[in-house]
Amino acid sequence: MKHREMRVFAVVILSLTLAGCASVAEVGKTFWGSSTREMEKRRVDAITRTYHKGYWECMEAVLKAVEENHYLIFQKDEVRGHVVVMGIPGYINTTEVGIFFVEISDNEVRIELSSLSTNAKRAVAKALFKDLDKALTAP
Repeated sequence: MKHREMRVFAVVILSLTLAGCASVAEVGKTFWGSSTREMEKRRVDAITRTYHKGYWECMEAVLKAVEENHYLIFQKDEVRGHVVVMGIPGYINTTEVGIFFVEISDNEVRIELSSLSTNAKRAVAKALFKDLDKALTAP
């Protein structure tokens, strides 16, 4: 029986290796609960706003607004341009809202909010964009 278990284990490891690292990582993230795949799919219905500022200025303003609104940063990837927040008041504490950054040019960034929960997305958009409008459009 042990020999059979070892063979099955070897086949699973070999399959994962041959499948490629990216897909293995995504499967692991999905299992762990930290995949952004579903939120990325829903970006077609995202709430968006464009700011005439650079990427890093927008990222810093978003992180400050997230902190001021007492959201929990669940995941942050500044290279890929997204932040996932949780802890939105009035919603289940594991409800995730993705904040995605699209660099249109050196001085223009579109911020997209996506979530499986339309109402949580709207709540975060209202608070976040209010803070960003003040921080990024002030004279």
